[in-house]
Formats: sequence, structure tokens, C-alpha cells
Amino acid sequence: MNPRSSLKFLAGALCAIPLALSLPASAQDEDLATLADNAFKAMQQEKWEQALAITTQAVEKFGINQPLIVHGAKFGKIHYWKGLCEMKLKKWPEAVASFEACYKDFPNPAGNRENTFNKMALLKWGEAAMGAEDWELALKQFQKFLEERDKEADKYPQGPFHIGMAICHFRLGRIPEGVEHLEIAIKNKNVFPTPDTAIITGFQELVIACIAKRNEQAVIDFLAKNRGELIIDPYLMQQYSRVFLKVAGDAVAADMDRTAFALYQFVPTTESAIDDTRARLKSLGPLKGVLDGNNNLVRAKLEADLTALDAERRGKTSAEMVRLAATAYLHEKNGNVLGAYNAYLLLETFYQTSEKREDNLFNLARTSSIVGKAADSQRYAESFLKLFPDSKRVPDVRRVMLSVLFFDRRYDECIEIAAPLVDKLQPNTQEHDTCLFVLGGSYFYSGRHEKAQPLLEQHVETYPKSPYAMSAAYFRGSNLSRMQNWSKASTLLDAFLKAYPDASQNIYMPFALYDLANCDSSEDKPEPALERIATIVKDFPKSNVLDQAYLLRGGIEYSLENADRAEQAYLKALEAAEERGHKTTAADALYSIVLMLAQPGNARIKDAVPYADRYWKDYSEGSPFNTRLAVAQFPALEAVDRAEDGLSRLQEVIAATAAMPEAVGLEPLINSYTEFYLTKHTPQEIKEHYYNFPGIRSSDSAARALLRVALIRVFEDQVKKAADEPAKVTARAVIKQLFQELKTDFVLKDLSNTILVKVGDYLRNTATPREALPYYDEALGREDKAKRSNALLGRGEVYASSGTPADIDKALVDFETVYKEAEQSGEKADKADKEASLHRIIELLFAKKEYAKAADQARIYLDREKSGFSKYSAEVGLILAKTFEERKMTDDAIQMYIKVWSTHQGNIKISAPAMKGWMQLLWSRNKPSADPKVLSDRQGAYEGGARYIEMTTPIKGKMSESDLLLWQEVEKLVKNYEADPNIKSMAEIKAEKDAKKKIRLR
Repeated sequence: MNPRSSLKFLAGALCAIPLALSLPASAQDEDLATLADNAFKAMQQEKWEQALAITTQAVEKFGINQPLIVHGAKFGKIHYWKGLCEMKLKKWPEAVASFEACYKDFPNPAGNRENTFNKMALLKWGEAAMGAEDWELALKQFQKFLEERDKEADKYPQGPFHIGMAICHFRLGRIPEGVEHLEIAIKNKNVFPTPDTAIITGFQELVIACIAKRNEQAVIDFLAKNRGELIIDPYLMQQYSRVFLKVAGDAVAADMDRTAFALYQFVPTTESAIDDTRARLKSLGPLKGVLDGNNNLVRAKLEADLTALDAERRGKTSAEMVRLAATAYLHEKNGNVLGAYNAYLLLETFYQTSEKREDNLFNLARTSSIVGKAADSQRYAESFLKLFPDSKRVPDVRRVMLSVLFFDRRYDECIEIAAPLVDKLQPNTQEHDTCLFVLGGSYFYSGRHEKAQPLLEQHVETYPKSPYAMSAAYFRGSNLSRMQNWSKASTLLDAFLKAYPDASQNIYMPFALYDLANCDSSEDKPEPALERIATIVKDFPKSNVLDQAYLLRGGIEYSLENADRAEQAYLKALEAAEERGHKTTAADALYSIVLMLAQPGNARIKDAVPYADRYWKDYSEGSPFNTRLAVAQFPALEAVDRAEDGLSRLQEVIAATAAMPEAVGLEPLINSYTEFYLTKHTPQEIKEHYYNFPGIRSSDSAARALLRVALIRVFEDQVKKAADEPAKVTARAVIKQLFQELKTDFVLKDLSNTILVKVGDYLRNTATPREALPYYDEALGREDKAKRSNALLGRGEVYASSGTPADIDKALVDFETVYKEAEQSGEKADKADKEASLHRIIELLFAKKEYAKAADQARIYLDREKSGFSKYSAEVGLILAKTFEERKMTDDAIQMYIKVWSTHQGNIKISAPAMKGWMQLLWSRNKPSADPKVLSDRQGAYEGGARYIEMTTPIKGKMSESDLLLWQEVEKLVKNYEADPNIKSMAEIKAEKDAKKKIRLR
């Protein structure tokens, strides 16, 4: 039932009045009485079409030729009956004409009421005018009725009358006048009486009028006064549910949200309407109907309503579904996302048959993500994708899933979803924007920085107006700092802070300042780093990065040898970390204090002990600093006569590390323990101790093997220190025994790749490096590729060290394999292996005298724009110069030598051989010079060498023995060249300059 049809129904039945449908016995024509009687019977049986036909026949047959004179005023009743039938059949204009005729054409003579309906026709005339939507006419006739009616004889239902007056005023936009009549009907509800349904109809018309005029306050004021009277029983209210929903929707469209909320509250639940209707039916007993207060209970109507309600409950578009969906929309529109979420939750829980379930489930997944219910959002998103795989909302749902997972810090799941999806999505869409950001951000937060960087770069460039733009810009710069690309990271982070300077909006500001401070510190710029940390401390004292900032300050101050300031910073870091519950940072702060104070020779070494004890008491569980602190604390514990406590703690840490699958960090632990243990025990005692190490199980093969390796190192040191040959023989025998045990007591297949490589690396650096080969081969022969590059590099070094052509070829194969596989991987760690392997390839090709190949590989290495390599650039540059020299490419060799020694002058190991090679080539070329401003080759070789010696002499005292020998070769060559009579010495050159200067002064 829509507002218009309900209004017409009201206009037709608002003022039903009991009628005496008969004519006086004195009628002139018996046919008229018969027609009147037949019309009366038809109306009693509600046969309105038949009754209308009869009354029409009566009017047409007897209503001509002056019916007032012929039949009297009583004939007006026929027109009245005819008008009633026309109203029932919604023939409003015809009804208006019939009531007008009854009133105007058949007035009662003075003192006579032959036409008992003469004044009542005014009332019905007004009702018919309402049906015809002639609101002014209706009001006029209603008012005329009140003025002319016989107050004793013309009785009428006052409640519906005032409702009708209210509706007319509302339809004419006269809200105050309409409210006045509506409230009269409501206040006198039980006196008039006024049916509940009539009041509801009037209220609906008020709302419609207010919506048309955008007058929400009138609705709110009316509800404040009359809400209680508008609450009617569910069995009645459900008849108006659809109308309320329609009008509420109009209110939403008119931005009258408070009105809409109020209207939705009037809509009863389907269950409550069903229960109430059943109760009414039961109350009827065997009766077909009964009067219930102001309302009629009719069995047939109740049964029909119950059937419709039950069908609605099982259907797809119940009023309850519409109400909840609309309420959810209004809640979210007004900022109450939690309210919207709860409404959608009810829809999904109880109304899964809704034809709008796709929308409801999508909105439930979306709003649950907004209110922080990540688990719910994920569950509903997955349900949506399963139920509606072809929905146009699938990209939106995936975006919601990714956002939820990302902000719930479930980065591995984000990567699993986003990685295969990102290249399939259409660029420049919200879906691609979100997917790209989440994937880059997930790589960033999970420490996969090489993979994160290109994605973050792409996002910043492609989506400058994205809702994630600020986050992506910060991640991009911060990620580079984690990749230790300090300079570029600083540039991007500075730009980020300029782009987002408002601290109230930029949540990343303190973190960006911390990253910048870290960059400055790493680039040996302590002052700006400390300034940035000071800004964090001053402006962001509640920041989650404060403890890390203090920790960084401590490290910087310690590097500047400001021990007191460093300690204070570490203590501040500890305090801030404990306030924030950051156990890892607190552990780091304690470790840093212990490391600083427990240095041998420190006057305050004993002060480290309480901090170490505090660490083990409060922060050791699950801490990554256990191994380091166990080592760092030992000198302090030894200083307070607690060396055994220190050894016991190291034993515990070693045992715990040994039990881990990869036993990460075990080797340096054992090495430190060995060093500490030997301060109190002999090599023989440590040997016995290591064979029965506390806490090491027989299944801890890695630990047991590393303990044997540590013992080998101990006894190799004994060989070096032994004063006599018998002692050396004894130590060598122990070493041989330990090697044998490594081979016999440990099955290689039981050792992890990590341990195999570590044992191999150790054996490779002993007097018998080939003992390492079985360990490398075992690791390389497995399907598990862990430590593969390390094993190849180690095996390559073993082969390279033999010097035989066949072994060098094997080494080249291993290094080339590492290079190719690293190039395919692209990971940062593999990039380091790639660089190391290429360096060794170049060295070995040169050793094989394959100078052209060595030069080609050297050029690849030195092309920094393509290779990105720099670690071995000095060594590679020297080799390239030597390849030119070996191939008699003298000019190229000279130029390359110049580039090497001028670039790496302070690196004597490189610059001295380069200088020597350059000097010798120039001397041999012996090109004279005709230009006095250009030195001849030999004079240039001498002067270049002399200046080199002069400039590097200040660091002579700091040179290693091997570097000093190389430097002295250049010095000797300079002296040899100076002895040549054709060479002008540096002393002579200086004397000439002084003489010229004196002449100028004159």
C-alpha cells in the first residue's frame, strides 16, 4: 500500500455513517421504492457495482422533470446512495457530483428533514474531493459541514474527520494547521474515537509534507510530543510497513536522517507481527470478527495477513531486511560505522535469503574491517568470494581482504594473495592501487627489502593521490635505509617530511626522523643525527620510536667516546622501552650498557654486572641478545670473581643454541667460550670438557662437530706456541686425531648445510684445506639448497688455493655457477656473492694468463652503473692494468695504472704496485718531450714516484709489514731513477723554483 492509495482508502471509508436506506411509503411511483429497496439490499451485501447501477437507473428514470417537486427532498437520498457507491468504486469526480446534487438540489423545507442526508452530503462531498485530490474543495466542504450540520441529528466520527482535515492541510503544504488537526485526533483518540490506522495514515502524510518542504524539525517536534500515541500493535502496524519504508527512503534522499531513523523504528519485525497476529486470531475463538477498542478484528483479514507475513519471512524482501539495510546505511552515513556493522551482522545472521545478500555480505566484510574486526572481515570476505565468485564486487572484496590482513600485520598472507594478483589487475584502478601498496608494504615490514623497493617506487610514482600515498612515500625512503643505501634514503626521507610537514597528520614523522638519524649516523654525520634525535625527544615524547631513538643516541655518543652520555641514553632507552612494553629494545639497551661497561681495562667494569643480572632475570626469555650478552658479560663477571657463573651461562646458551634446527650463531659462541675457558684451564682440560659438554645431547651433531673444530683451533695454536719439537709433535697428533674423529664420529648426512659449510670453511683455512671438500660436496649434493652459494664459494677457494691448472678450472666453474645463480636471484645477499665470485673469476683468469678474458670480466665489474659493484674495485682495477701490461698494451696500461694509484693512494697494497708498474712502463717507453711544459716519460716517472713517496710518508708508521715492503719497492725505484744523470732530482727542481722566486722578488 503506497501513500496515495492509502489516502484514497481513508477518504472513502474515513467517516462511515450508519444509513437508513429506505424511501417513505408515500412515494408516487412504486417502481422507485422497488429500486430503492434493491439498491439498499445490494449495498448491504457490498455489491457496489450493482447498487451503483440501480441508483443510476433511479436517477435517470425519476430524477428528471423536477424531482424535488415530484418526489420531494427525500429524493436527495438516492443521489447520496449513488455517491456512496461511487466512492466505494473510487469514482471520485462522479461522487462529488452526486453529493453536490444531494446538498444543492434537494434542500429540506423549513422544519422538515425529508432529506436526512442533506448536510451529511457536505461531509461526503469533502471526502470525495479528497479522493479526487482537490484539497481546497475538501477543506471548504468540511468547514461548511461544521457550520451547517444539525448538532443533534448529524452525527459523525470526529477522529477520522480531523485526520481528513489534517491530510488536506498537509497536502497543501500547511504543516502547522495539519499538525493541529492531527493532534486533536490523537489527544481525543479514545473519546471520538480515532482508529489507530487513521492516526498512522495522518502521521505518514505529515512526514511526506515535511520531506517536500525539507522541514525535518517539524517531524522531530511532533514525535517528541506524540511518539507514544503512534506506537500501535504490530498486527496493525505491519500493514503500513512498506509505506514507512518508502517514506523513510524519501527522507534519506532528502538528507533528513533523523526522520528516517525515526520512521524505521516504527517498522515492526516480521516475527513480532506474526506473533501478534496469531494472538489476535486466537482471541477471536469461533467468531468471524469483534471490536477491539477502536479497531475491528476480522478473522479473514487476520488470516490473510498471517499468510502474507509468513511468506514474507521466507522470502527475499521482508520489511525487516529493508529496514536493517537502510539503518546500516544511515549509521555509516552519520559516522557510526559500528552501528552499520551490527546491522549488517544481523542481516547476514538471520536473513541469508535476502535478495540483497550480496550487498549485505560485502558491506559486512567492509565495515568489519573499518571497525577493526579483522578476523570477522577476513571470514566474511572469504565467504563472499565463495558465494559470489562472479560478482562485480570481487575486486573490492579482495581489496578489503588485503587491507584487513595488512593492517592486522599478517604480511605473509598478504604476500600470498597479492603477489600473483598484482600483475593481473588493471593499472590505475583502486584494486591495483591497494594491491601494489599492500604487497610492497608487506615485503617492507617482513624484511624483504629488495623485493619491496621497486613496488614502493612504482606506487609512489603511479598513485600520488592514493589514500596510501603518505604511507608508501615513507616506506620507500625507510626501506632504502634498511638496505643501507643511506644517501638515497636520506634524500627521499627529507622529501617525505617536506611533502607532509604537519605532525598532526603525518603519523610517520618521528619514524622518518629516526630513519634519517640512522642514515646520518651510518654516514659518519653524528651531529645532524643527534639533532634529529633531539627533535624526536622534544616533539614526540609519546612516540613508539622514542626508545629506539635513545638507543641510537647511545650508540652515537659511545662512538664519539662520550661514555657518560652514552650510558644515560641507554638508560633512557631502557626506561622508554619498559614503559611501552618493548622487551626487545629493553634487552638491547641492557646489552649495550653491559657491552660498554664490561670492556677489559674499564675502571667501571664491575658496574656491568647488575645490568647483566637484570637482563637474565627480566628479558632473556626469547631474546635475540642472549648469545651476545653471554659473551659480553664475561669480563665483568670475571672481575667480580664470578667467572664460573659466566661460563655456566655460556654453557646454557650454547646448549640452547645447539638444540635449534640450524644452530645459528653457535660457532662464535663456542669460540668465545673456548677463549674464556682457557683463561682458567689447560688445553688438555678443555679437550676433556668438550668431549662431555654440559647440555649437549648426542643428537646435537652440529654442536659436537663445532666443539671438535674449536679444539683443532686450540691445538693448532699450541703448535705455533710450542717451544720445542716434541710439544709440536704432540699437538699435531691431537689435531690429526680430531680430524679423524670429524670423519668417523659424525655422519655428514646428519649435519645441516649450515654446519657443513661452517666446518668446511674452518678446515679450508687450516694447513690441509682439502679436508673441507667432503663437507662442501655433501651440502652441494642435496636437494636442500640452503647455503649453496657459500658451499660453492668455499669449494672454489679450496680448488683455487692448490694452484694446479686443473683445480683452477674447477674453481672457475664453481665461481661462475655462483655468479649465474646470483644474477638470476636478484636477492641482496646473492648480489654480494655475485660480486665476490666475479672478483675471484677475474683473479683466476689472470693467474691462468688468460689476460683478454680477465680484462673483459674486469670491465664488467668496473661498470658500476650496470654492475653496481665497488667492494673490490681497487683490486680489479689493478688486475685490469696488469692485463694491458702483459698484452703489451702499454698506453692502456699506463692510463689504467694512473687511475688506480690516484684513486686508491691511501690503500698501499693497491697503490704501491700500481705506482711501481706505471713508473716502470714509463721508463721503458722513454718517450721524450719537445714541450718544456710536458715532462718526458722518464722524468715523469721519477717525479710521480717521488711525490707518491712524499705524500704517503706520513702514514708509513701505520703500514703493515707487507704494505711497507711494497712501499719500499717504490721508494727504491725512485732512488734508482734519481741516480740517472739525465733525471732532474726533486732537490734540483726545488732549487730552480726558489731561484726564480728570488728573481721575481727583485
